[in-house]
Formats: sequence, C-alpha cells, structure tokens
Amino acid sequence: MKIKITSKENSAVLNLNGAQLSSLKKNDTEYLWQADEKYWAGQAPVCFPIVGVLPDGKATAFGKDCFMKRHGVARIHPFEIFEQHKNSVTFIQKSSDDTRAQFPFDYELKIKYTIVGDTVTNEYIITNTGKDKLPFVIGGHPAFNCPLSEGESFEDYKVIFDKPINEPCFRPDHETGLVDVEKTYDVMHGGDTLEMRHNLFEENDALIFYNCKAKSATLAGKKGKGIKIDFQDMNNLLIWSAVGNAPFVALEPWTGVSNCSDEDDIFENKRGMTILESDETASFKFKITMI
Repeated sequence: MKIKITSKENSAVLNLNGAQLSSLKKNDTEYLWQADEKYWAGQAPVCFPIVGVLPDGKATAFGKDCFMKRHGVARIHPFEIFEQHKNSVTFIQKSSDDTRAQFPFDYELKIKYTIVGDTVTNEYIITNTGKDKLPFVIGGHPAFNCPLSEGESFEDYKVIFDKPINEPCFRPDHETGLVDVEKTYDVMHGGDTLEMRHNLFEENDALIFYNCKAKSATLAGKKGKGIKIDFQDMNNLLIWSAVGNAPFVALEPWTGVSNCSDEDDIFENKRGMTILESDETASFKFKITMI
C-alpha cells in the first residue's frame, strides 16, 4: 500500500511496507532512486535500532541477547497508518513477539513525513513502552537519482557542505560492514566540496562523516538540480553509492554508526547510543529539499 502526500505541484509517495519513501517529485522530475535491482533494490529504508551491522549480527544489550541483521528490525516488520492528512502521514510500529525475538525491548516507533513546498521533513519519534531502559540508534537511508537531468553524468555532481570538513572520515568494510577506526580517509582536505566519481565507492564502502560539524549538505549537478539534506538532529552523515557505476547517491543522516573495531559487544556502549527510561520519548528530524 502506498500513500501520496502533496504540496502544490510537488509530491512524496510513502510505502506502508517499511514506512519509507518510494517517490519524490518536483515538476514531474523523480528525485528518489527507483530501486533497480541491478545496483541496489532499496530506496530509503529506516534503520532502527541499529544503523549498519553488528559483528556476526549479535550483541548484548543490558544483559539481553540481540540478533539483528543489517539496519535492524523496523524496516522488516509491519507498520500501520497512525494519522494522515493532505500533506503529511504518520506511520506507527509497536514492538511485537517478532521484534522482541531479535531486539528484546518494548518500543513504539512513529515515522512522520510532511511535505511543505519543496521540502519533506522526516521525523522519527521513539517511545520506551517497557519497564527496562531502551537503547537504540536511528537513521535514514534515502538514495537519489544521479544524474537528474538529461545531458548530465554522475561526475557532473558535487556534494557541498555548509561548513568545511576538517576531519577524515571512516569507511565500513565492503564485505563485513564493520568500521576499522584505525583507517581514516581524508577525502575533503579541509574543504566543503566533494566531487562525485564512481571509483570513490568501488574500493571502499560509504563515507562516514562522524560527528559532522556541518549540518547541511547539497548534492547538485551542473544544471542546478539536486537535493539538500538538513540534519541538525543527527551527528553523522553517510554518502554512499553502489559498486558497478550505480546512478544514484545516498545521503544518510544517522545518530550512530556501524559497529567499530574499538567497541565491545555491549550494545549500549556503542557510538551514538540514545538510552530512554521507561515512558520517555525522543524525536529526531532531518529534511530533504528538492532543488
């Protein structure tokens, strides 16, 4: 089931399966990646309560065993529509026997999308509905068509941050998805602009801008079309494209990162963890603007 929300001539289509974006259009231009399995069958999965992977898919959280595949449990379990209006829709997922078999905690996850003008706000609202502390990280994984316009190539695009990036980034291993913190990559050299090129993603996986001081990044081509991501609530931004010259770029705001080499298997000790007491709620937003 898909739900369309609109703002004048602009629209976003949301898929009840995974409570994720499946289309973003402005003036009939499709901005969102359309899930070509040749490169990547995903589009914009929501990652909760992990982003990336755990070593061997396992961890211990406050003494409880967790068994989760890449990006956690939310994206592979059912959502319902909580609230719907012309320009917004809110989905809800509550913990179940199925989620607790992998992540043994009680939670309520609401995902709200609101389109106003050219901008879609993504909001994640997490409530601890159990008696025990709830540890989690959360993140978005939206991918965007690149190029967007005829006569352009992937290499015509740049990602421009709102501040210079002075710190080297992490990169997860292609095969394991784990991050070796002893290996860092200075791709920005103190600048604010990253030129897109396919070979940037062939030897290594995503670029992880950890504890990113910038809070806005714009992917734009030579004809001016593109995507701006504002991620004030998120500490990290990932930039990724699939191997094999995939015609998309993912801009991923995350509160945490994939498991790192200097971390143990204690879930609550991992980078970026939010821990909610019983009945506490936290929310995180980021915005996607079509240019």
